[in-house]
Amino acid sequence: MKRFILAMVAVLTLGSAANAMSYKSARDQAFFLTDKMAYELGLSDDQYNAVFEINMDYIMCLDVYDDIFGTFWTRRNNELKYVLSPMQYQRYLQLEYFYRPVSWENRKFVFTVYNHYPKDRYYRAAPPGYQVYKGSNRYFDHSAYNGRTFGAPDSKSQPKPGMGGSQYGTSKSQPGSKSQPGLTKKQAVNQGKHMMNQPPRR
Repeated sequence: MKRFILAMVAVLTLGSAANAMSYKSARDQAFFLTDKMAYELGLSDDQYNAVFEINMDYIMCLDVYDDIFGTFWTRRNNELKYVLSPMQYQRYLQLEYFYRPVSWENRKFVFTVYNHYPKDRYYRAAPPGYQVYKGSNRYFDHSAYNGRTFGAPDSKSQPKPGMGGSQYGTSKSQPGSKSQPGLTKKQAVNQGKHMMNQPPRR
């Protein structure tokens, strides 16, 4: 009996480990999700990078089913309140595939944003955090975003696709249109690297 219990514990442990996200996978999922949030919510460059970090912290903490709406999901929502304008945050709450970005199907994590966007379409270059952020903010007892200024769009403006044009990847025509289908992941990552190597604007 004791051996049976130990065997079951081992199986469950292995099952949980199989669900855990690798760093690369978490980074790519966070980038795809954040890119679409930037597109629909009109994020400024500073917001874009902060939201990427917040999304990555959440995704890196996904291990078992209970994590989907657990402590780190709550923390994600609280952190986004510091980063988004009130209007952006209300819009975020209304978009289920942003507010509840992960579901559970066939014992796997599923990102619902893929039901709304093609898998290899990006609207902005990768944020700086894509190259350097490792998910360290999730270990802090305090918020890394509370008290910071993020250059949010004017509160009188309605968040909409393409609003908040930015240094990180704007197109002459609307991304997603027939004339401009957006960026591939490789293009978005390369543009992000290029922007990081540019001297700061004055």
